[in-house]
Amino acid sequence: MRTALLSLWFWVNSGIDAAQTGPKCGVPHTWSPMVPSLRVVGGAEASYGSHPWLVSLQNRGSHFCGGAILTDRWIMTAAHCFASLSKEFLSGVRAVVGEFDQRVDDEEEQVFDIKSVSVHEKYRHALPMSYDIALMELNQPVRLGARVRPICLPLPDENIPPETSCIVGGWGRLKEKGRLPAVLREVQLDLVDPAKCKYVLQTIKSSFLNQRPAMTVLCAGPERGGRDACQGDSGGPLVCPSGSGGGHWVALGVTSWGKGCGRSWGNNSSRPPSRRGSPGVFTDVRLLLPWIKRKLRDGYGVLLEFDRFHLENDSHCRYDRLVVSAGIRRPVGIVPSGDAPMLVGKRKEGHKHTEYCTVRSPLEDQSAIHSPNYPQLYGEDCVLRWVVYAPRGHVVKLDFADFDLEESDRCLYDSLTVLGDVEGTEEIGRLDE
Repeated sequence: MRTALLSLWFWVNSGIDAAQTGPKCGVPHTWSPMVPSLRVVGGAEASYGSHPWLVSLQNRGSHFCGGAILTDRWIMTAAHCFASLSKEFLSGVRAVVGEFDQRVDDEEEQVFDIKSVSVHEKYRHALPMSYDIALMELNQPVRLGARVRPICLPLPDENIPPETSCIVGGWGRLKEKGRLPAVLREVQLDLVDPAKCKYVLQTIKSSFLNQRPAMTVLCAGPERGGRDACQGDSGGPLVCPSGSGGGHWVALGVTSWGKGCGRSWGNNSSRPPSRRGSPGVFTDVRLLLPWIKRKLRDGYGVLLEFDRFHLENDSHCRYDRLVVSAGIRRPVGIVPSGDAPMLVGKRKEGHKHTEYCTVRSPLEDQSAIHSPNYPQLYGEDCVLRWVVYAPRGHVVKLDFADFDLEESDRCLYDSLTVLGDVEGTEEIGRLDE
């Protein structure tokens, strides 16, 4: 008897795809010269284009919170930025992307009305303010470009260890009770060990001891203080270098709150409560990914992501397959395993394993396909294969939006080949790099 193990998620006509068919997420147009050595107290002025995912939320022309572009229609921010969800309040809110200097109209600046706001159902304003996250849907799509790009979401198991240097950008106050700047600023904050984070927050409010389930926050900032986010930075992303490599940034946190701005917090227990401080407190995006994905797919389609697809080894197997259908006799996609390589099957080649990823899918008007973990690089020794078919008499047009190879002195085999038949004998074109 043959056995199979299957766990699947798969985006069909999703809002996330919209962001990934344009510029890569998490890659700024310009790297700030301050990024490697941000040691100025309170941060420094950012470079134009260094935070292309950052959004300024403005109420009747005045900045009050930040946000981050996830797709061409969706913005991630903090729930506490929306004390009211009334039509009257939302009618005065605008989301400004491509913003840098609020005194002028920047080159790629765009202003949008808010179509809807989704606040996490478990959010409560009282400390520790867990589940402090919201998603905003814009009234029309963002024009992505060099200085307007989405930020990447982290993987659920994204490994970004304590003391990793991350960055917060925004138009928040320059110091506690200070003024709001006109030009975008940024500050480097190192992640705090989770155990230390929880201990420090307990010195502010004892109820942190009894959080069930676990808190949905993480901390970042130096123990001696001096560098922090502040009022006005709320809702903006804490971006960190991806733990899986690839040279891009992920939104690990959403700026939520803190005790003061830039106060030291190393000896809190010896101070009166009013004088205590804390590191920056951020909503941990990794813990809320299921909620984010559920909200993003509402109204767009069905989410089926393949986590694992395993078949018992059988050289005579020709019939196992997975079919996704949108209706009777209307297949959306077929994942075969027998007459074509398995979705995640492996074969030994010397001491290596070659992974085959195959999707057979009809195209309806226009579709997009991406390599695994796009826009990140996929793993080594992986052969990707897409089988695309159209009705008889139709022509399939392929437009390549992105083709990027990791640098390697020993790379001899990376290429993209277009074949005219499923058997792989009729080569139409080949793209090497």
